[in-house]
Amino acid sequence: MTWTPPARPRWAKRLIAHGRSAGGAESLVSLETDDLYRVAIESTELHDFGGDEWIDHFDTFMDALDEESELHLVGRLLVRTDIIRSLVNRLRLTDLWQRERAILESDVCEPVFIVGSPRTGTSILHELMACDPAVRAPLMWEMQHPVESVTGNDMSEIGDSVVRFAHDLQPEYETMHANAGRLPNECIFITMHEFLSDHWGGQHVVPSYDGYLASADHRPAYRFHKKFLQTLQSKDGPAHWLLKAPSHLPHLGALFDVYPDARIVRTHRDPLKVLPSTLSLLGTLKWMRCENVDLSMAARFLPAAFARTYEKEIADRTSGRLPDDRIIDVRYDDLVRDPVATITGVYARMGREFTEEARAAIDAYARAKPKSAHGAHRYSLEGVGLEREREAERFRFYVEKYGIESEGD
Repeated sequence: MTWTPPARPRWAKRLIAHGRSAGGAESLVSLETDDLYRVAIESTELHDFGGDEWIDHFDTFMDALDEESELHLVGRLLVRTDIIRSLVNRLRLTDLWQRERAILESDVCEPVFIVGSPRTGTSILHELMACDPAVRAPLMWEMQHPVESVTGNDMSEIGDSVVRFAHDLQPEYETMHANAGRLPNECIFITMHEFLSDHWGGQHVVPSYDGYLASADHRPAYRFHKKFLQTLQSKDGPAHWLLKAPSHLPHLGALFDVYPDARIVRTHRDPLKVLPSTLSLLGTLKWMRCENVDLSMAARFLPAAFARTYEKEIADRTSGRLPDDRIIDVRYDDLVRDPVATITGVYARMGREFTEEARAAIDAYARAKPKSAHGAHRYSLEGVGLEREREAERFRFYVEKYGIESEGD
């Protein structure tokens, strides 16, 4: 059996048809690099994008987008928006850093990164821990409009409309992932400005860029990430940052190079649930922007990639290449069963006070957030073309290492 994309809303199908009617969506929405640069420069009246280290990443993505992604009209509009906003932000951030050099002298102390494969509870753990008044998690709209967020220009309503459009475009997506302008979200929306980010690979059919991303040195992205956090905290002072992204997992060495005092909260879940849920999510994300999505290549590549990542992580933690004492393991089943107790344990391992105020806020949020409020995300190994016995054997070492419970069929 192969993955079947969800039905598109009628309005989306009709709008996409306009691109076909015009002989191709590219005739209506340009993705020419020179045009994207021009729009960003003219809209800001700025010219300095901040060095040239990022340009190879940008060019690699743009080449893959042109050659490999069959974008429909809405997809071209969305990626054009993302690219121009990223270029505009680079211009504005570079200008801000040149004018206010003290911003980049501030400390980012002991940031906490929630890290794990997709669909392992990273999002809900991030939302819950962000309820603690003593921590700060970057909100989606702040990552979309960083300079405006520190200059008093509240663009949260615009940010909310932009991210919720994904739910309008593909209602089934709302069963998979919560999105809102004032919710905390992933670090990929920071590193996307360096064009070295799973945001670009996850949303588009760009296998050559995916390969580039897997082998690239991600330290430039983390250096930019740190400058971004320094910018966000420039208004209200240094913060105890709480961050999250599954895509950190293969790059923990680079993360610790830039943030040597970081804490990692590492989430674990039954791989036989993680794999089909991740593939279903990836297919839906790409389907929002692309005419045709074939998950068969991803279904062949992803399990092996996840297994290699887990093997390397275990080896690096065992050998000391990664600081095992700064990594806290959390099992998905424990988090679901008792989120407050699980988070209490995380704080204890970090040596941080878990106040009654934080406990009450986290408990209230957990109780007010019913599971499957927008319907159930339905997926199966068979539905994405994977064999249960083969994948169970592939990940046996990982399941046994961390004592991960099977979630059944």
